[in-house]
Amino acid sequence: MIPIIDIEKEFDAEMALLILSIRSHFKTSELDEISTFIQTHNIDWATFRTYSEYHKVQPIVYQTILLSGEKFTDLEKIKNKLQQNTLRNWQLAQETERVIQLFQKANIQAIPYKGTAYSQQFYGNLVSRFSSDIDLLIDWENLRPCIAILKKEGYTPENEMELLHGWDANLKNEENEYNMNLCQNDLRRFHVELHWSIGNSEIDFSDEATSLLYTKPEKQILIHDKILSLSDDSHFLAMLFHHAGKDVFSFLRNLIDLAQAAQKMDENQWAKIHADIEKVGLLHSYEMASKLIKQIIGVQIPKLIHVNNSTKTHAYFLQTLLTPDKWLSKKSKLANIYNFMYKRILLLDSKFRALILILRHVNLLIKPSIKDYLFLPLPKRFHFIYFVIKPVRMFKELFAKNN
Repeated sequence: MIPIIDIEKEFDAEMALLILSIRSHFKTSELDEISTFIQTHNIDWATFRTYSEYHKVQPIVYQTILLSGEKFTDLEKIKNKLQQNTLRNWQLAQETERVIQLFQKANIQAIPYKGTAYSQQFYGNLVSRFSSDIDLLIDWENLRPCIAILKKEGYTPENEMELLHGWDANLKNEENEYNMNLCQNDLRRFHVELHWSIGNSEIDFSDEATSLLYTKPEKQILIHDKILSLSDDSHFLAMLFHHAGKDVFSFLRNLIDLAQAAQKMDENQWAKIHADIEKVGLLHSYEMASKLIKQIIGVQIPKLIHVNNSTKTHAYFLQTLLTPDKWLSKKSKLANIYNFMYKRILLLDSKFRALILILRHVNLLIKPSIKDYLFLPLPKRFHFIYFVIKPVRMFKELFAKNN
């Protein structure tokens, strides 16, 4: 575990306090260390809140700060932010349960993952994990009925992807989720993501990876009723797939999620998790997560002895995770694509998969997307024109951003 004094020297006092608060949650540091740190440092609380919000760790960080009992200038703001997060999570949990029950009435199975379901399952409450969306795993065959049910409830599609792809295999293979919003007074109240695959357009997980999540689903209480849920080891896998593939461990919440769940696993579950990780080629991702969790939080999850990322690679991920200039600066879209692609390559187990990933990213830059259809809707027989429209649209977006 990196000493707090070293984090302060290399980064700043606000980042050091953030890490100290996270460690207090995991009992790898004491509450009185937070009090002492606040008393002996001139904390910029606005910066501290910015860091907390970016890394999506407000609930546990604010909770531990308040538990320390220390008085400071932004105490009331911290309390108010925590209350807002608590209320929002309860609303999200209620809507999650309501939507699942609507689907159940139509004999459709939907399993929640991430969000408040993860918070309840591994934190033991609905309010210790920051959540913003409702993520549901469904069978592909149930997508259209689910959309119809949500439309009756006032939800509208975020992007009608079927306009570009149609309802055939193209949509199933090119996308992995269909997003819908419930708005009130022009403000989004709820965002529901219907997932038929755990993969995404940037990184390709096989159907086998998704099927691994459905092993022995269990019924667990979210608020009032027991709903079908992922088993502990499956939910851990889902988060590893998501955080390695989509987030590339860019947020402290990614590590907290895995460290929190790891505390519930037994030896048999770890054996299954390691076997499943190897099947989908994410041993390096797991090893990277394990190393970062140990360095930053001080929690040790079971090691994979035969996997070893380089010290240089570990240092790179640590720097991009904790250095504000790396994630607060406004980069161009191409710079972000390059950065994410490079990190994804480092997290893959084989050079062949890395090559496939590069080709997929190049394909994404060339291939038309739903944004191109919305830019200029055309009948399907003219969709070849989108190969010309896409670079024009991207240049227009880049020009607008730079101005």
